[in-house]
Amino acid sequence: MKIFHEEDTDTDLIKDKKVAIFGYGNQGHAHALNLTDSGVSKVVVALKDGSSSIQKAESDGLKVMSLSDAASWADILMLLTPDEVQADMYKSHIETRMQPGASLAFAHGFNIHFNLINARNDVDVFMIAPKAPGYMVRSQYQLGGGVPLLIAVHQDNSAIT
Repeated sequence: MKIFHEEDTDTDLIKDKKVAIFGYGNQGHAHALNLTDSGVSKVVVALKDGSSSIQKAESDGLKVMSLSDAASWADILMLLTPDEVQADMYKSHIETRMQPGASLAFAHGFNIHFNLINARNDVDVFMIAPKAPGYMVRSQYQLGGGVPLLIAVHQDNSAIT
């Protein structure tokens, strides 16, 4: 196992990307705000119509898009909704709308591991899994720190093309 630290990264790689955070619960809230506070200028929250989280995300200063519109718009799609809704959401709103070369990201590998989501071959698929609940991910970030996390690459289309 290789251990990476902040100095091993280049955060400029994501700063100009269009990032859609699907869901605004515990992890979605932390990821969206931490990315925005880190200088990623194009972050949106993707929510289903009528979601009770729309008002919260907007009051936190974030732009909200529909699931389908965000899937078409984003370079990086981070699925932070409950595992049990991800496969249907992917089939209904994401699979045919994602741009070739986009990245599909998860904080939990359940749907990929059990083949409930079979991503297209023209996208990257990876996992960024914080080993803490979202409120701790956010509070540690605000204190200038972070939490341990796991990173996994399932499909690296970028290396192929």
